[in-house]
Amino acid sequence: MTFRAFLISLTAGACALPMLVATAAPVAADDHVAIRSITLRPASPVVHPDRPVRLIIEVVARGVSGRDGVTIKVEPGAPPVSSPSAGSPQDRRPGQEGAQRLPEPGWRTWRFLPERRLNRWYPTGLWTVTATAKGEDGSRVVRHAGFRLRHATDFSALQLRRADRGVQVRGVLNRIDPEGYLDYAPFPRQRVEILHRPEQGEEWTRVATATTDRGGRFIRKVRGYRGGEWRVRFPGTNRHAPEAETVRRAA
Repeated sequence: MTFRAFLISLTAGACALPMLVATAAPVAADDHVAIRSITLRPASPVVHPDRPVRLIIEVVARGVSGRDGVTIKVEPGAPPVSSPSAGSPQDRRPGQEGAQRLPEPGWRTWRFLPERRLNRWYPTGLWTVTATAKGEDGSRVVRHAGFRLRHATDFSALQLRRADRGVQVRGVLNRIDPEGYLDYAPFPRQRVEILHRPEQGEEWTRVATATTDRGGRFIRKVRGYRGGEWRVRFPGTNRHAPEAETVRRAA
């Protein structure tokens, strides 16, 4: 997917959208074309069965020729290891946004609003944003940034019951159905964390773990605890998003 951008500028008459992105003074004639950063929102995109992801991508560059001087391509796969990067996994973890700051003189911001949304049928894992900036003299600069696209996960049938000298926690972990027949399907052979805190406002403590079976089910007895609040948490994987949910005590 290759896109052109709207150049969002504070200069009068330059705003192509009803929003503003901070830009600095106009670029000087002797500035060489360069890309300083590529920022993605959401930083850690998660696809839900009925909720595809709409990306917003901003590229800060200078020395660029005209409004269409910056283009981007979004495609699955890791950024090239040997290529210069601007916010790629070589610089920071995928999904971790850099600090926002006003551009220095000469730098301007291009905002891309791709119409095509990422839904459940696109591959999960590492993706790459490739930004290309073209200078007045025809020179080009290419930079890459990586992000991880993950599928949502979900808990169902959660139960908390009293057991011998403790409690029993059970439930089902689900992922987006990889076959596409259902919204969610059981997620087998995954580790689930069981958390406890004595009362609201205190820190959660991991007191046990469980592994889901072929049907996504898990069950675990936790001794030494009865009262307080309980939560189950799936820590996530490179392709599936983390999820946490409070467990209600069974009637």
